[in-house]
Formats: sequence, structure tokens, C-alpha cells
Amino acid sequence: MGFPSEFGKGAGAGVALLALLALLPGTAQAAIGRASYVTVAGEILSIERPDSGDCIQLQNATVRFENGTSDRAYLFGDSACGAGSEIEGVDLIWNAPAGVQALSVRFAPTG
Repeated sequence: MGFPSEFGKGAGAGVALLALLALLPGTAQAAIGRASYVTVAGEILSIERPDSGDCIQLQNATVRFENGTSDRAYLFGDSACGAGSEIEGVDLIWNAPAGVQALSVRFAPTG
């Protein structure tokens, strides 16, 4: 016994629709994993499954950032993701040079 042919057609259309929605602009996709950071006060904080493309304000000025996500992480010296330095790839650690602090981060899919 198999499924009726109408079921197979409907399921294929549903899968195609989901794939199309995933490609549309404005559809946020979360990175896999976690990023951790250390603030100037020594707090250790983390971001779980951040949405790709969103500018995320860090809770406090950050001097160490570890990207353990599937996305690239871009660190910025202001709270609006305007200017800063970049961490690319997974499992990379950024230690701030003297006098430098990160205030926001944006994640972008690799590839």
C-alpha cells in the first residue's frame, strides 16, 4: 500500500514552498551555535543562535569575543554596527587591542 498520488503532489509543493520562503529577503535565519564574550567588567555573556543579518548590541563594552557559531561574526566599535573589525569563521577568538572595545556584532552566513 502506498500513499495516494495527490498526497505526494501536495507534499512536494509544500516542501518547495518552504524552500522558497527560506530564500526570500527578510526571512531571518538563525546561526547554529553560540558566541561568548567578556566585558570590560569581566562578565562572561553569550548569544545563543543569533539571527543572521541583525545588528546585536552587546550588553556592555566587550574586550574578548569568541565566535562559536556557523556564521561569520563582524564586531563593531559602536552600538549600531557602523564601524569596526571582523572575525570570520567558526571558533575564532578576538582579543581587543589596548583601548579598543566592541559594542555590537552582526552575524552573516558563511559561503
